[in-house]
Amino acid sequence: MNNTVQIDVRDLPCPEPVVKVKKALVGVTEETLKHASYEILGNTLTAKENLSRFLRTAGYEFEIGHSQGDQYMILIKGKSDSAKRQVSEKIIPKILFVTDDKVGEGELGVMLINAFLKSLSNTDVLPQKILFVNRGVLLTTDNAEVENDEIVEVLKELEKSGVEIYSCGSCLSYYALTERLKVGMIGNALESMQNMLKSEGVVRL
Repeated sequence: MNNTVQIDVRDLPCPEPVVKVKKALVGVTEETLKHASYEILGNTLTAKENLSRFLRTAGYEFEIGHSQGDQYMILIKGKSDSAKRQVSEKIIPKILFVTDDKVGEGELGVMLINAFLKSLSNTDVLPQKILFVNRGVLLTTDNAEVENDEIVEVLKELEKSGVEIYSCGSCLSYYALTERLKVGMIGNALESMQNMLKSEGVVRL
């Protein structure tokens, strides 16, 4: 009879759910999962997206079951030691770091952020990832402050080309926009820091 290992990340702030699960899975192999079941218990959308992305990247096979309200359980079913990725030849290992909804101040700043992001559709190379933090998340969400329909459409096309787009989970929570994300995925501080340290360069707007 298989043993069941439960990892409870309910109500933990970002990025603690990923940190706790990552530590719990150290040394877990495909053989381990034949003799033990690993269940992750959570209750926030941000944690669910972050955990799903972490597990997928690490090569785990899993399914998500829902219970009452916001409660859910992620059941880890298996592990592949070789995770395969396909990315566009245009993509280079650099990160675009967007910290505001404009470049500079005033109307000119709004014009510039729009021009820079829209120009990505026509560049010869693309960043591997785009990280939106602080007021930058106003460019990826449905909100009353920023008109961003054209930018969102550009970002959606970049996603199709293989660019990974993340909006800071803590920033979305601060602005009460977690449920209003229009493009990309919810990121976390741990993942963002690791991505920047591993990249060959960070370009800040």
